[in-house]
Amino acid sequence: MDTVGEAYRWASSFLDKNGVESSLFEAELLLRTALGWDRTRFFTEWDAPLNRETFQRFREWVERRKQGVPLQYLTGEQEFYGRTFRVNPSVLIPRPDTEVLVEAALKTMDQKGPTGRAVDIGTGSGALAVTLAAEKPDWEWWALDRSSEALALARANAEFHGMEEKIRWLQGDWLTPLMEREMMVDVIVSNPPYIPSADIDGLERQVKDYEPRLALDGGEDGLDPYRRILEQVPDVLKCPGWIALEVGEGQGAAVARLLHRLPGEVQTSVIPDLAGRDRVVTGRVDDSPLTFGSAAIPHGGG
Repeated sequence: MDTVGEAYRWASSFLDKNGVESSLFEAELLLRTALGWDRTRFFTEWDAPLNRETFQRFREWVERRKQGVPLQYLTGEQEFYGRTFRVNPSVLIPRPDTEVLVEAALKTMDQKGPTGRAVDIGTGSGALAVTLAAEKPDWEWWALDRSSEALALARANAEFHGMEEKIRWLQGDWLTPLMEREMMVDVIVSNPPYIPSADIDGLERQVKDYEPRLALDGGEDGLDPYRRILEQVPDVLKCPGWIALEVGEGQGAAVARLLHRLPGEVQTSVIPDLAGRDRVVTGRVDDSPLTFGSAAIPHGGG
């Protein structure tokens, strides 16, 4: 291909013929990323020559996109709540739906007051923790993940947004790192895996084949991560304390029932997304010390 315009026309046609939706947009984004250009330059230098190295990189990305590799893994970034986050195959790609969780978490933090301590469980790319730390700079934030690769990327995103010193990072399973340090928090936030195991093979190819299964698989009924988290909550959550959890479609009532098994007075709300689907469950726990001891939340009780 001799020019930028010719490369764009080839890629958009190629992607369209291979069943990629939004082929025009994706061809543009991949080519602009390969060139390092913004949209203005892209459309004003349509006839600019395209060097061989740039075209080879672009062609490889287009071929991989045809195979189902997510666009965000090719460009290496995703927009979330007005900020750009780096992503790679070690983390789930942040979704616009999770912005509902951001709004819910901000409201729970407002109930607590201007300062406090909060934790993001399963931070992944760090999009949630970094966003909330930026929106609430007077709060102390902790971010947890079992994956060292995810934590490394999350820290890079925090540094990019000037938030690295605002967040403390710990590797471990669910709330265990805080329990080991006898650390108590005012607010717990998480977007855990919630897709039932049997449903994963029915997901889009770009999700089931390329995004980390660890960040998708919620066990037999999709609720196992919520049970694990809530079993540990009594050792970590102050009273009064607040919880905000993203959930899958139709899971709101079941997760709310799990929250109501926490000791004390528990008030819950199920918040829908713009499509009217269950998206977030919030809970406030009052009045009673949280002492589950070793009692587990039974499977199948949702």
